[in-house]
Amino acid sequence: MKKYLWILMAALALLAGCGKTPVPEPDPDVPGTPEELPKPPYDVEQTDFSTSRDELKIGGYVYTPRNLPGKKPTVILCTGLDGTWADTEPYARAATTMGLVSCCFDFCGGPAGASLSDGDKANNSVLTEIEDLGAVYNAIAERDDVDPSKIFLMGGSQGGLVTALFAADHPAYVAALGLMFPAFNLPDLVRQYLAPFGGPAVVSSPITYNGHTFYPKYLSDIYNLYPFDVIGNYEGPVIIMHGKDDTLVPLSTSEAALSKYKDATLCVIRDQGHGFDEDGTAIAIERMEEFLKEQLNITE
Repeated sequence: MKKYLWILMAALALLAGCGKTPVPEPDPDVPGTPEELPKPPYDVEQTDFSTSRDELKIGGYVYTPRNLPGKKPTVILCTGLDGTWADTEPYARAATTMGLVSCCFDFCGGPAGASLSDGDKANNSVLTEIEDLGAVYNAIAERDDVDPSKIFLMGGSQGGLVTALFAADHPAYVAALGLMFPAFNLPDLVRQYLAPFGGPAVVSSPITYNGHTFYPKYLSDIYNLYPFDVIGNYEGPVIIMHGKDDTLVPLSTSEAALSKYKDATLCVIRDQGHGFDEDGTAIAIERMEEFLKEQLNITE
């Protein structure tokens, strides 16, 4: 009996040994355990980005953290009126050094000769830019390196208005909002300007105001927008960064927006007007990084 027991124990030991999975040699080119993964700040890789809306190309750039595998949180940035992707690039690169994917792009109908996107300015409006942002969002959410549950949106001036209105229409799609001097007062300015003319219906040719040219479609589309009536549909986290000396979009505009959001913080930046200079941008980037760390539960 002892002999058979010894044979059985030997057989079980042999089977246990056969069931072990060999440990492969580590590949030096592939990060291993979480302890071996690279730590921020990450090097930034810039690649071309392209999608479309109504057969119009939307061009821009995607920034990814080098050698950081897996699906990552992502920020999509929207430029202001007559702006380009380059206006938002400093924020994109800063976010990517933290480990996020970032995307800067041009709206269709942007500045002639400078825009990476198709389209005529005569056919551009706040509403078409919301559609552009939707197309970019969908393209970014489908990427293999993007976590679609952690997509953040940022925008400045009119880009902030576009971002806020998109989030109000699609609150479940947006993890958090970053708004820089958002032009929530722009529809009111257009209504006030057009009042002597009887509204946008009688405007058949472009008008120039404050150095910008506005076409009939733009005026017609924005005339009936009332941002403060809808932006509160988005109940997620919001940070608003605004220059204390802004005269084009007064600080009071963002103070009014603060009361519409359920979870919002207003960061007032001294000695800054509409659009930040180098010092203001550096402060805004610091606030953005703090905000993103809070949303992603990153502790140092």
